Amino acid sequence: MGVQKMPVSWNRIAEQNEAYTVRDFQKAAQRLIVDQVLYQANPKQRSDYDLVAAHEKEFAEALDLFGCMLDLNFQERYAAAVPTVTEVSKIPLMHTLLALVLRKLYDHHMNLGTLNAGIAGVSLSELEAAFQESTGRDLPMKPQAELQGLMDAMKRWGIGRLVKTENLAEEATWFAEIFPGIQSLINERTLAMLKSHAELLYEPDGIEKREQHEEKDS
Repeated sequence: MGVQKMPVSWNRIAEQNEAYTVRDFQKAAQRLIVDQVLYQANPKQRSDYDLVAAHEKEFAEALDLFGCMLDLNFQERYAAAVPTVTEVSKIPLMHTLLALVLRKLYDHHMNLGTLNAGIAGVSLSELEAAFQESTGRDLPMKPQAELQGLMDAMKRWGIGRLVKTENLAEEATWFAEIFPGIQSLINERTLAMLKSHAELLYEPDGIEKREQHEEKDS
């Protein structure tokens, strides 16, 4: 039998690095799992991102214990905890569809070269049109709180958020930001799972429509 690999020990690592304590490593690992994506550009996440980036191997081992893999993107300066087993069955349909549309929009803006520091800025009209075109459904734009609720879920996943700006006349304008971490969390494997999940949730409506059509024919 081979020697079993021991889990990462923050005590041992902290002893070798006097600049950080065990608590610093624990906090960074916890925040990475909870937030899913840490961005160096986010002041609240910067120190944790820097610690993860400096100890990639150790954090990768720690995440592995929780069924996640570490995706460290030095170019876009983010660290993502990507689940190796995703419970897509627990994700609501609208959240699933919105995540898929956001990934599509991010790729579109990346291909156009219109990203700003790796972030895609999307007007609500563009988001609404893309959602309708991709899903055949209307994205709830009014009241604002419903859309905010959907985007809050995207914010928890670390892939996007709603932003409000005000002009000199104090008129508010809303737009969506799509973060570069979406490339890691909504990857090819996740895309396939989410698309399958969306199709499965669509099925009851399709069955109901077929049944209504059959009743008319009979």
